[in-house]
Amino acid sequence: RVPKWLPWASAGAVFLIVFQGVLGGLTVTQLLRFDIVTAHLGTALLFFCALLVIGFMLTPYEATGNVGKLAWVSSIAVLLVYLQSLLGALVGSRWALHQCFGSSELCEVMNSHIIGVVPATAATLVVAIMAWRQPALSSNLRKLGNLASVCLIAQLVLGLATFRLHLQVEPLTVAHQAVGAALLGTLVAFSVLAWRDRVLSA
Repeated sequence: RVPKWLPWASAGAVFLIVFQGVLGGLTVTQLLRFDIVTAHLGTALLFFCALLVIGFMLTPYEATGNVGKLAWVSSIAVLLVYLQSLLGALVGSRWALHQCFGSSELCEVMNSHIIGVVPATAATLVVAIMAWRQPALSSNLRKLGNLASVCLIAQLVLGLATFRLHLQVEPLTVAHQAVGAALLGTLVAFSVLAWRDRVLSA
């Protein structure tokens, strides 16, 4: 039996991919204008998250009733990592790193991304630590918590390397974006299962 929410969720995902296509066209015609590039990435991440939400909502899951506040904490982590991804897109699309070091311009854009590392990292660490310490937690949630930790460490290392090399090594920059998306996706999956556990156990 098809859940009642699935057609609406699917329609939302279709809208996002169509909108993503429109933004992709504008990105080309507007010669990589920074705000459109950022919106293009933001929409792509939303589409990615939408597919994950749909997939993990349909995945069989047995609740344990031990998630506690993890559903709320992981949702906050998702929001912070998503915002940090948008800030990263701004840094890249405006060449803020080069301009800050070269002519002391757009340093506020670069610094906002650097400062944004703190809350996003802290929230992810809280999720991972709570998942590790929570007794009788679902094995799926525990695995996702561990995966989030691995993604976070890799992302911090890649981010530092990208910063030190001034975005000059393209594969490194791409890897930084890809691991950031993986971290976001892991937290989204964690949040969906945590909320399902909370609702099913209510």
